[in-house]
Amino acid sequence: MLEAQTNNDRTILDYINEDCWRTVLQYVPVRDIIRTESTSRQWQGMVLRYLQGIHISILDDHDQSKKTSPNARVLKLPHSMYELDFKSFDMWINKLGPSVVATYCHNLETLIRIRENCPNLESLTLESLHNRCSCCGLLERFPYNLNMDFKCLQGLYFYSCNVSDHCISHFIADKALEELELRNCQIVKGDFFNTIDLSSVKSLALEDCDDMDSEHLFSAVERLDGLKKLVLTNMSADICKGIQAVLDKMPKLEYLEIRDEKDTMPCYDYKPLSRLTCLKYLRVQYQLPDEAAGAILQDCKDLRTLEFWNCDDMSGRFVTEALCRWGTRLRSLSLMAMAFEDDDLVAIISGCPELTRLLVTGCRLSPGLAARAAAARRAARRGVPLRLDLQGTGLADPKELVCNPN
Repeated sequence: MLEAQTNNDRTILDYINEDCWRTVLQYVPVRDIIRTESTSRQWQGMVLRYLQGIHISILDDHDQSKKTSPNARVLKLPHSMYELDFKSFDMWINKLGPSVVATYCHNLETLIRIRENCPNLESLTLESLHNRCSCCGLLERFPYNLNMDFKCLQGLYFYSCNVSDHCISHFIADKALEELELRNCQIVKGDFFNTIDLSSVKSLALEDCDDMDSEHLFSAVERLDGLKKLVLTNMSADICKGIQAVLDKMPKLEYLEIRDEKDTMPCYDYKPLSRLTCLKYLRVQYQLPDEAAGAILQDCKDLRTLEFWNCDDMSGRFVTEALCRWGTRLRSLSLMAMAFEDDDLVAIISGCPELTRLLVTGCRLSPGLAARAAAARRAARRGVPLRLDLQGTGLADPKELVCNPN
């Protein structure tokens, strides 16, 4: 222990150097660090120096889907703080300033405050809280655009926004974004695709955009040849159907997700999908026959995560002739609504030794499966656990079991 202090002005900071404190503060939530500012002037100065030397993403604890920035500390604010007191949120923006690389915004005043205080912002989420304020109106009253005032911005996300194509076009202008996402934007039609710069877009996500016109999206495909991630969730049938024919016009795709929680689309043409040779993650809700699923596994040689959300058209032949032959590199596999038997699951575990997660649903499995699965894993890859998620398979206890081959 430290000796008793003889000088009342000396504190623990006089005995431990700043590098040690920085190491300690890495394990303390950012919000707690800021709250200790008033302890002393010396501590306040040290805290400010620490915060100015890191990157911070501001999130609320209500919606965990908001975007963060890699290698950034996360500051979680209570949802009620933003909903009831905008001034409190502005206080955090003012305190952190240049350290903020990702944040969210609900109103014009805060957007202006972000513009004035966060020159290094890389990720911005615009969200209308419960649709009570219009993001479209917000942007119409915002006399700036991204290229002029958010020069470091790489990702822009519209969540539950009443935003028009004209507003999106005006706000983005000629800014070359890398990530663009629209979620639950009911009135946007997609005309903005014809006006904004798509040359740098690597990630595009569209979810619950009911009025999106497929023609606008497909007309932009030629300018999305650098796209690495595409997510289409709960979009129109025209989009889910038409995208199948143009997928190979985005040859750099590594992550692809196409699903509709309300309906399952037939697969009209799987060949463009199987030609995505860079694909690493695939999650689709198409009805795929054995031939189509097998071709995808065979041709997409970099595939590591595979999720088929509807396997009604697949048979045990897919397991024996495709998965066990070309699925040896898979690390995560989800097969939903497939008529599995114990033997099929054991065959997958034996034939796919790289798997660390396997999910199956919609089939009836026997209580003896757990022991057989563990034995198969020991034989295939001893020492590496496999997490089995067996929801709705008749194995009520447990739904999820860890098959540890040790």
